[in-house]
Amino acid sequence: MSREHFDVVIVGGGTAGGAAAHRLSEDTDRSVLVLEAGPDFPDEIANPPAFLTGGNALGHNFAGIGAPTPETDWDYWGEPLADGRRLHHRRGKMIGGSSMVNGTIAVRAAPRDFDRWREHGAPGWGWGDVKPYFERVETITPVRRVAPEHWSPVAQMFAESFREIGYSWVEDMNAPDAWDGIVGQWPSNRKNAVRQGTLVTYVRAARTRPNLEIRGHCLTDRVLIENGRAVGVRYVDAGDGVCDVGANVVLLAGGAYGSPSVLLRSGIGPADELPALGIEPLVTLPVGRNMMEHPQCFFYAQGRPELADMTLPGWPVAARAKGDGWWSFPLALDEDTGLCAYTFALAEDTGEGLLTLTSSDPAASPRIDHRMQDVIDSDRFDHAHATFRELAATGSVTSRGAVDPEAGRPLREILQERMGTAFHPAGGCQIGRVVDDDLLVHGVESLRVADASVFPVHILNNPSLTCMMLGERVADLIKGAK
Repeated sequence: MSREHFDVVIVGGGTAGGAAAHRLSEDTDRSVLVLEAGPDFPDEIANPPAFLTGGNALGHNFAGIGAPTPETDWDYWGEPLADGRRLHHRRGKMIGGSSMVNGTIAVRAAPRDFDRWREHGAPGWGWGDVKPYFERVETITPVRRVAPEHWSPVAQMFAESFREIGYSWVEDMNAPDAWDGIVGQWPSNRKNAVRQGTLVTYVRAARTRPNLEIRGHCLTDRVLIENGRAVGVRYVDAGDGVCDVGANVVLLAGGAYGSPSVLLRSGIGPADELPALGIEPLVTLPVGRNMMEHPQCFFYAQGRPELADMTLPGWPVAARAKGDGWWSFPLALDEDTGLCAYTFALAEDTGEGLLTLTSSDPAASPRIDHRMQDVIDSDRFDHAHATFRELAATGSVTSRGAVDPEAGRPLREILQERMGTAFHPAGGCQIGRVVDDDLLVHGVESLRVADASVFPVHILNNPSLTCMMLGERVADLIKGAK
């Protein structure tokens, strides 16, 4: 019996997958199928889902990501820390993916990020190679800035205090030289209070094309491989039926946790691990290795209640360290008590994280270990915390009656209690190790990966725009393939 067939099957309709689907379906002669494990929202214009305009969930362990419902969250959890606490690695499970529940921070990666990519096995990914794709993203995804006169009180305090300790003001944090000790307006892709993720930009613009089909609630199990070539995908549909679909090209865009998991279930990964799960090894590659994240922690500043006013934009401003150590942004946490935070996220990662399967069942979550306890036990937050103490002593802070309520408390104790992540997972299918410069999986024809899992090293800030850039570029690579 012949199976259904498409020119391109895209696994994952999120940040990169949504952009790729848009570009690949521009050619009406190319049939494109998007398989998304979460729900689709085909009537999102007439009936906008709540998460489009909902506030961002805030808490001790995270910031800057929306509050997905259980249906729209993958429910990933990290390995326990020393005290038993586990970090919830929230990821968007829907068309639009995490771009529809994130903090809408629309920053480009730094030009020197791509110098580092080239040094780590991605020679075709220099700044000159990727810059046109960032520009293309910004023709579809609006990038806005909030003028200082509209900032919240804590944002005003934040900017003034950083300038007081010698940080330079920049108007455009997407400028190539907007690094090394700067503070400025943080670009955002939010318009009319709506997150401008790929659901309402790339996918909305392409949805009516007859050659594009989007299937929600379809969980991909594995890539079908015959004679060293990807020929399709096996997935579980909304009714728990197992379905096979053929393809000339398979593109994995399931994110830093999803794409490595699909490869591993397909027999692509460490050959010594897969047989124990009943998976036949087909291609030996370091899939799930060198996982990365941006560790993040709040340092509290408490002042009068009006300092935590949340009626104005919460984080329209950010600062970047002198060097590549961290970036920081302000948050209002409690309007009743005036509790605010200077949030610091570490920009570099050691790349020692690990993702492994717990089962060959596609519904089973993988084991995720970003080595966060190692970060807590190290000195990596020392400079960020010292900078915060310097900021807390400035006139910009003290004149507003704000204080550090945890002054004198050991840093390691603070980190153990509430250090989390910025929700920026990357790695596991790195260019140069798992995929080549054209994002083709080594040893398997017609199988590509395009999402944060292919980052050779982590970028120095928020990855959403960079993932859209990957979707744009992989579409060109597929179009240009022989």
